[in-house]
Amino acid sequence: MFGGLLVGMMACTSAGTGQDPVGSPPEPTPAFTPTPVTTPTPVTTPTPVTTPGAVAAVTVQMTAATLGDDCGDSAPGPKAKSVAYKGDMAENPRGRRACDPSSMQLSVVAAAGGAATRLSVKKVELLDDQGAMIGELMASTPSVWDPIGAYRAWDEGVAPGQDLSVSYALSQPPWDSVSGRRNRTYVLRAVITIGGGEQSVQRDVQIAARTSLPPGVKT
Repeated sequence: MFGGLLVGMMACTSAGTGQDPVGSPPEPTPAFTPTPVTTPTPVTTPTPVTTPGAVAAVTVQMTAATLGDDCGDSAPGPKAKSVAYKGDMAENPRGRRACDPSSMQLSVVAAAGGAATRLSVKKVELLDDQGAMIGELMASTPSVWDPIGAYRAWDEGVAPGQDLSVSYALSQPPWDSVSGRRNRTYVLRAVITIGGGEQSVQRDVQIAARTSLPPGVKT
């Protein structure tokens, strides 16, 4: 009797636990997924840009202008006027006024520091006293005033710190289209290119009537 009870209890215990007497295989371990490593973006150091020296500030002013006739000698300055005057006097001993070729004088002042640059005349315009356009004049023969007291040829170069007085010969104005041109005021306007920019300069110019000595007056 006791033997049968013991077998029955063992059978119940085995059934109650629900275990497989043989044993279950272990559950598979999930594969290891490594966490991605974020690599910091390297800081890029910009390459320094070498900029050429800035052009020195340049101021241009028109200091004088002459509107005359075609004298056959476009060289500006006292020498040209002297030659024209002597030829005029030789033809007319009574002292007719000397021929004054058209020209303009500029003051060119460059600030210290910076880089050298070049100047050029883009255009020259002649206007009447009402602001109406008469025509364009051609600038040529650039020259610079030398401290020795004369104009010399100039390559239009401007260095930092320079203070220059320069002159340009101008072509003959189209006087045929202007009636009563004497005893009037005109405006000479020039556009100057320098240092990559442009400057406009101008000056009022008056033309006086020619004068001559009365007949019979000895000179």
